[in-house]
Amino acid sequence: MGLMPEQLRSAPDIESVIDAESVIGLGSLGERMLILLDIEKLMSGVDMGLVTDAC
Repeated sequence: MGLMPEQLRSAPDIESVIDAESVIGLGSLGERMLILLDIEKLMSGVDMGLVTDAC
């Protein structure tokens, strides 16, 4: 099941523990509001602790 374009909104500019660069946008599905994430970008961030910032 996919979301139709009319169900999508731009990502709001909010403060969060999740890197804002990882948030693609918002989607609505019935009564639910979904946060759409770029999971690859999210999981590769230094804050996730899965990679290190060793330079």
